[in-house]
Amino acid sequence: MKKVNRTNLHVYPSNMKHESRILKETKSLADAGLFDKVFIAGIWEKDFLEHEKLDSTREIWRVPLKTRNFSTGSIWKIIKYIEWELRIYFRFKKEYITFVNCHCLSTLPIGMLFKLFMKSKLVYDTHELETEVVSAVGMRKKMAKVMEKLLIHFADIIIVVSESIAKWYKNQYSLKEVHVIRNIPYQQQNKNEYSSILKEKFGIQDDEILFINQGLLSEGRGIEILLNAFSKIDKKKHIVFMGKGILESLVKEFEKNFSNIHLYPPVIPKEVISYIKSADAGISLTENTCLNHFYSLPNKVFECILSGLPLIVSDFPDMGKIIDENKCGWKVSVDEKSVINLINNKSIEDIKEKRNNVLNCRDNFAWDKEEKKLLKAYSAFTI
Repeated sequence: MKKVNRTNLHVYPSNMKHESRILKETKSLADAGLFDKVFIAGIWEKDFLEHEKLDSTREIWRVPLKTRNFSTGSIWKIIKYIEWELRIYFRFKKEYITFVNCHCLSTLPIGMLFKLFMKSKLVYDTHELETEVVSAVGMRKKMAKVMEKLLIHFADIIIVVSESIAKWYKNQYSLKEVHVIRNIPYQQQNKNEYSSILKEKFGIQDDEILFINQGLLSEGRGIEILLNAFSKIDKKKHIVFMGKGILESLVKEFEKNFSNIHLYPPVIPKEVISYIKSADAGISLTENTCLNHFYSLPNKVFECILSGLPLIVSDFPDMGKIIDENKCGWKVSVDEKSVINLINNKSIEDIKEKRNNVLNCRDNFAWDKEEKKLLKAYSAFTI
């Protein structure tokens, strides 16, 4: 009898350059031997390979679209998305897709196609509180809520990134089980190794303090609050924004006018911690612009902890709980005055004290612990 391959398909509209969560999940599933093949379907962009083999089991297919260069209007965006999903379905419909992981709400329809016609198990593996993001307004929000309400009960496994989001989903849809898999990086083999990349780059002296804000430079992430705050505080307290986005030009403008504000381009996931280590403290300042932000637990929180850095976080439930339980940093109200007061009152000695707490707790945070929860979620099914 011919052996039937066990195949896992992950679907997400991205070029996959910075999707560390998907890369970690697929590696864990492949290394555990649950699947013979793991495919990741994304979107092709210029300068990216269409097909990229990650290892003997995993492969990325960045789907090229015939409609890619067409208009950017709303109707064309929908047409492009339909083309993308249909191309994925027809490419993989002859494969034995055992499990299909939909990493956002908009990919649930294609997941349903595989579930209905290929008998695949459906995993709703969402990275956010999908219907409560800041961009979900008006008719878009109503349609998203209807879609999620109709489709979520078809999911065999539901995975989210924080406890608060899990509780919200359980209450909203009367769900019995929602798995929390936090987006924590791998533990570093050389975790005690010192790094000075950023301090050397920006000429920061031993008696000065460097804070780092890593991630997308976009609205709702406290970028403007931090820029205004650091423009007014002691210039021996520096901040580096490591990332890119629509607010990049604003950061560059402040960088020209203030000696303690710096910009550095994003680095690939496996190099992030090496760069974060070269700062003294991290900042994860999310604004309460939507429920998704209020319940968020960004991976940069864990990147800082694993780098040995204490950090400043928004005084929100899930980020705040990490700080309270481990005494590894400070919570702050998300406004300019509170940020200025907190940073002005922090000395090198204060940071060293919190750093000791970080070093004592960081072994509690590692992807291998989240991996066990991921594999357990699949264990209820015969693969």
